[in-house]
Amino acid sequence: MKTLDPVETLRRVSFFSGLSNEELRDLASHCVARTLTRDEMLLEEGDSNDGLFVVQSGAIKIFKMAETGREQVLVVERAGSTVGELPLFDGGMVPASAAALVDSTLLYLPKREFLELCRHNPDVSFAVILSLARRFRYLTSLVEELSLKEVSHRLARFLRDRALELGVRTRRGIEFPLEETNQQIAAEIGTVRDLVSRNLKRFVDRGIIKMERRKVIVLDMAELEVQVAGSKRAAAER
Repeated sequence: MKTLDPVETLRRVSFFSGLSNEELRDLASHCVARTLTRDEMLLEEGDSNDGLFVVQSGAIKIFKMAETGREQVLVVERAGSTVGELPLFDGGMVPASAAALVDSTLLYLPKREFLELCRHNPDVSFAVILSLARRFRYLTSLVEELSLKEVSHRLARFLRDRALELGVRTRRGIEFPLEETNQQIAAEIGTVRDLVSRNLKRFVDRGIIKMERRKVIVLDMAELEVQVAGSKRAAAER
């Protein structure tokens, strides 16, 4: 699997981006590479964790699992994102599980080196605080989505966000690969597979999107935004 140089991987992390090349090389010297195959667990809820993981390639899903076996994905972390930092600061257990959504590589930075850097570099410490604050805001908005939005609106947001993140504009529309199965999408937006399939078909029938194997083509971004907003028009048609 092709991976980035460890120094370049660390440079992509928001709270390491201000470090000098020498500091990044020193940090990289303490890192250990780890490879995960699709669906392989990285961390399980309730585990202890003594290091920071940096996603180098692929995608890592952070999720909670109910006693019934139903899975709720909280976020998908991609290259340049970090996993597992919360227990490093509060000494608690891992609050949610993490597994590879696709074949992935990560860098593991031991807790001692990471906290030592935070203690001696205020810029890194403030950047970490900013990162945690952004995650808190994201999780707050996720609670609102799951509590107050209909499945069609949540699916529309999922598609819109993927289009903005991964999409390429072509003559047909905005095209992006769809890595997730309908079951995985359901876990991410807090519903069941059948409702994902039903709403995807409705979006196709209405000419909002087109699907080709594991590719989505957004034909009408304005109408997709209407679905995201959960307007009266969208609600009346669900």
